[in-house]
Amino acid sequence: MSPFRRERPPVCLGPLTSFPEDVPKRIGNSPPLAILRHGDTVHVFEDRCPHAGAILSRGTLTGEHLTCPAHAATFEIATGRSLGPLDCRPLRTYTAWLEDGLLYRSPTPRPARKAHRTPCPTPQQIPDPG
Repeated sequence: MSPFRRERPPVCLGPLTSFPEDVPKRIGNSPPLAILRHGDTVHVFEDRCPHAGAILSRGTLTGEHLTCPAHAATFEIATGRSLGPLDCRPLRTYTAWLEDGLLYRSPTPRPARKAHRTPCPTPQQIPDPG
């Protein structure tokens, strides 16, 4: 076995026009990802809440922030940072870019910043969203 890791190639997600503007679109299952397009700016993130496992693309989008439909955890789409009263691990985000009208993403997620690696709260610590 080689001591060197072979770098994986970028992943082509398809034409930019296949992703609706300002509506998160779920793609794939392993891991499930969501694509959020604002004009030519595209964000790719894991479509699973790191706290509750809910499908984030079904959540509420407010500008660059996405709120989980299960427990109202809010995440900054560009960085994956957890915001608001429910502090949680960040979302896994991927670098995305356009080439000749096609959208690509990095094969691995961006590394999380150490300062943002906080454990998710226990069920007793979750504020009631209602």
